Amino acid sequence: MNQELNVWLERLTSLYKSQMRQAASSAGLQMVHLEVMQYLSVCNGYSNTAQALSEYLGQTKGSISQTLKVMEQLGLVTKSNCTRDKRIVRLALTKLARAQLTAVAEQLVVVDHNHEQLTAGIRNLLKGWQQHHEQPGFGLCQSCRYHQPMDEKQFLCQLTKETLSTTGQLQLCREHEF
Repeated sequence: MNQELNVWLERLTSLYKSQMRQAASSAGLQMVHLEVMQYLSVCNGYSNTAQALSEYLGQTKGSISQTLKVMEQLGLVTKSNCTRDKRIVRLALTKLARAQLTAVAEQLVVVDHNHEQLTAGIRNLLKGWQQHHEQPGFGLCQSCRYHQPMDEKQFLCQLTKETLSTTGQLQLCREHEF
């Protein structure tokens, strides 16, 4: 990879993580709690499990399990059995967690200019990185190879054969493939 690109990516990552740590601390949270809340706020119904969370954050199942236990005790996360497969436990944010996440988001930098170009550039960088390193998906439905628009309000996930709404297009999915 280009040395200049490495420097800018490292710096951007460092600044973003520093902001997240400060925002989490001001809300009385640990950084990992904020990361979990951010993930659960954007993931889809196939990706709201401890296993997916572990893969996404690159942490062990045991570490995620302990984090979720604390977050449940704090009233930030709920667990429920999947209606289709009782072996799967689904995670959800509580109203308290969503309120805290909204308050924390206001402390993070917002980039307004060249939004579309910047988003496309970052998406292409991520795509190249994941493909080169054979990393798992985790991307937005609308950029997935399984995404097939049906009409203005619905699309088909060709992987699951389910019809999903347009709001689902902007959710994070662990099965994503560019």
